[in-house]
Amino acid sequence: MIEEPNLIGFGWVLTLVLFMAILYLLGSGTIENQPLKYDALLGDRMKQLGLIHWKQLAQTAGISTLRLRQIRSGAIGNIPWGELRQLAQALNWSIGELEQQLNPLPTPSKTALVIGTCHSELEAQLRQQCQRLREELEAQKSQIWEEFCQSTFEELQTLLTNYPTAAEMARIKPDLPAKNLTALFAPLDNLLENWGYEPIGHPWESVAYNPQFHQGDSEEIQPGEVVYIRFVGYRQGDRILSPAKVSRTLPSGIKPSS
Repeated sequence: MIEEPNLIGFGWVLTLVLFMAILYLLGSGTIENQPLKYDALLGDRMKQLGLIHWKQLAQTAGISTLRLRQIRSGAIGNIPWGELRQLAQALNWSIGELEQQLNPLPTPSKTALVIGTCHSELEAQLRQQCQRLREELEAQKSQIWEEFCQSTFEELQTLLTNYPTAAEMARIKPDLPAKNLTALFAPLDNLLENWGYEPIGHPWESVAYNPQFHQGDSEEIQPGEVVYIRFVGYRQGDRILSPAKVSRTLPSGIKPSS
């Protein structure tokens, strides 16, 4: 008679424990069946691969169902990279594709807005920079031109100063020997030398025709043929500025120069 109350009490405790366990299992099942953040996304991928339930996916990936539940809920900040890689392989995705799916980019409208804003700002900066460079180039161009004119004038100053007087003297005295005027053109020779310009040939010089350096007065002149230089040409290193003009004959009364 003493043991019966204990047995009855034990039965009530056991019944209560079983009842609470059933409630817990039912509650857990209800929670488990609630859709999580990435269930739709991962579920669609599972259907494509023929995976039926979450446990099967966890087994295929080699991770626990608890870890899979964390990923489904979006709590992936503390998930080891190796387990994410395993899940990506189970879903037939690269790790980059999985990260992109679980961390989607901004919506197209927001992206377009950001890109449009950046593009407008960049375009404005480029326009300002182009305008500044254009102004600097114009300023440099004016300065270079002024310096060129100044240096050229200094080189030719003697000629420019004396030529008007020499021209007037030649008008008054037509029989004035030309050799008296040739000294005036020495500054031209100095200028060409400073520029690195070299004459091609010498007036009345006899040379072998070379189409690279000479321009004949007849199309019949053949390379290597003896011709005479009528007007010199100019070159700067290997660059031909103007070819020398040549002819098969000399003007009447002119003897070839040596």
